[in-house]
Amino acid sequence: MIKWRAFLLLLLSVAVLGCEPEPYAVEVGFTNGSSTGRHSVYKMTITTVSGGKANFAMGGVSGYPGAHSSGGRIDAPAYIEGEWEEGWGFADDDISSTPHHRISAPIPDNAEAKMKTMDNYYQSLGRDYGSMQVIVDGPRVRVFYTKDCSITLDDCTPKVDADPNGWVVKDPKGVRDVVVLFDGKGESSSTPFPNTFFADLEKRKKASESE
Repeated sequence: MIKWRAFLLLLLSVAVLGCEPEPYAVEVGFTNGSSTGRHSVYKMTITTVSGGKANFAMGGVSGYPGAHSSGGRIDAPAYIEGEWEEGWGFADDDISSTPHHRISAPIPDNAEAKMKTMDNYYQSLGRDYGSMQVIVDGPRVRVFYTKDCSITLDDCTPKVDADPNGWVVKDPKGVRDVVVLFDGKGESSSTPFPNTFFADLEKRKKASESE
């Protein structure tokens, strides 16, 4: 009897240790934009805590919140990689004369806590989806998470003590509430970085001019 009890306890401990909790995840639309004007975003990938990857690159963007895609279910961001340039040089056949930027950086590990704060911020907003936004302004990159609560369409009254850390701020337009999951600055160059999409475009342009 004692042996059987020990065996059952062993099986139970293996089962408990082998089951990892599901990561905190949300339903979001993906947005890629700018608060300072035209940008060409070729690559903008977010890797999440669970190892999933989400593509936020939407080509020529301008304005906030910018271009939008349907997105999907995503857990907390953990890493960001991107390549972009200022202006719409690809459309104007002018690639090398615009500033180029790239980034490869970890996202602070309090991103999940900030997302939970946003999800539990409002008294009566029953929305079960939100928006993940990647905003480029020159070399600067920011990642926002928002529930898109509109003061003209929704009741955006916050709960009492809903944000003890002061994470909830206004978006670049000063209208809707967001939490900033990442705010960093990438590398910059006056010419395309080697082995990038923009460098390949420049090579093709020069090749066509020499023909």
